[in-house]
Amino acid sequence: MGERSGYADVLVGLQYGDEGKAKIVDMLADQYDIIARFNGGANAGHTIVTPHGAARLMQVPSGAFHPGKLLYIGSGCTVNIVKLAAEIEALTAQGAQLDGRLFVSHRSAVIQPIHILADRAQGRDIGTTGNGIGPCYAGLAARMRGKERTAVQLRDLLRDEDHAFAMMQANSDSEGFQATRDEASEAIWLEVFASMRAAWERVRHFVSENDLFLTDKVADGARVLFEGAQSVMLDLVHGDQPFVTSSHTGPAYAYVGGDLPCQFHRKSIGIVKAVVSRVGAGPFPAELGGERSERYCTDAASKGIGQSEERQTADVEALLACGDDFATGVALRVLTGEYGTGSGRPRRIGLLDLPQIRRVVALHGIDELFINKCDCLTYFGKTPKGIIPVIVEYRAEAIGLRPVIAEFSAFEPLDRTARPSTTPAVAAITDIPASLEALLQFIERHVGCPIVGVGVGPGRADIVQLTPSPVH
Repeated sequence: MGERSGYADVLVGLQYGDEGKAKIVDMLADQYDIIARFNGGANAGHTIVTPHGAARLMQVPSGAFHPGKLLYIGSGCTVNIVKLAAEIEALTAQGAQLDGRLFVSHRSAVIQPIHILADRAQGRDIGTTGNGIGPCYAGLAARMRGKERTAVQLRDLLRDEDHAFAMMQANSDSEGFQATRDEASEAIWLEVFASMRAAWERVRHFVSENDLFLTDKVADGARVLFEGAQSVMLDLVHGDQPFVTSSHTGPAYAYVGGDLPCQFHRKSIGIVKAVVSRVGAGPFPAELGGERSERYCTDAASKGIGQSEERQTADVEALLACGDDFATGVALRVLTGEYGTGSGRPRRIGLLDLPQIRRVVALHGIDELFINKCDCLTYFGKTPKGIIPVIVEYRAEAIGLRPVIAEFSAFEPLDRTARPSTTPAVAAITDIPASLEALLQFIERHVGCPIVGVGVGPGRADIVQLTPSPVH
């Protein structure tokens, strides 16, 4: 790299998602010139708390509320142009100026109406969000069906909008849906394409045809922060098939899907949360309540039971006091707001799993950690044992793997009133209770990676930055 060269860092979640990645990106954004996305699509629900109120980000990178920072959606992403247009309008209404700041790679694949229909018909057992992401990636890999292309990229819309929409129409006809249509469904189908055409008029001027957009910027000194959409335990290859997302989620993929040579890589940042969750189906060995919890969350999602319904019916004090793992999980979900950002589905709740974190830290070369939701550990103080349980290993037994638990003293709720909620905080180490500090030092030693920050609440001001302990 030349003297003027910048660099790129990659930030990824190390569990099953919902680790609070957007909050950390929002806090770190001032240290970078460009915030970029490299995978996923509108299935990524990132929430940040800003001076303008809470903002939900589905496709736009999480630096949207930092004026002067460029935002880039790379070629490894899929784009729902209707949702992207709506997101741009919503963020603009909240005070984020995106014109001249947001750039989308012209090689990003377009979510087609048929992809959403296919996902909702076939993705239920996997636990997808039904946004068509998987079928879109599948069409990109299939390339052709007969003599017709199965994928459409934004560049196709730029070159010949009518032909691109004709290809999407042909794809919808070839999937067997034509035979089941009546006049009413055909009218809906036409309305869908009409809304896409209208959205394209809003989105098109954000599309960049420069494949070297990031390369040129970084070579001239720009600093990039890549933001992972989904987390590493949901990686298409390294996750537990088929209960995974449909793209690569490890930090190394940032340089493929993010359109930047890997020579500019500086470090990888991992985000975990102290109260772990997983939305949808799939293995979750640390789950409180095990199969009972998984069945309950699946049933609740199918019946439309979400946060408001559980809050109305759950007596969280009684649930915590009874000592039952499933009940503890329900209480923690209600108290910590663990529901899907986009879907509203109840998330399955589990304990902090240090063997899992240790493995992904080694596999993906993670250089430093942020741990979010440490304030939520205080709720364990209301359980019968009054301790914070953490999984430190798994032992093989006749019935399967049994988690081995280490116990740490619970601590009182943290006092955050002294820190303003509208500015990023760099709080003193004295803000951390001694028992939490001991837990953090144990985690550092156990997973072999320094902890550089702790989330103790949802806002920008609720992050305590740390000087990491030496890791032995």
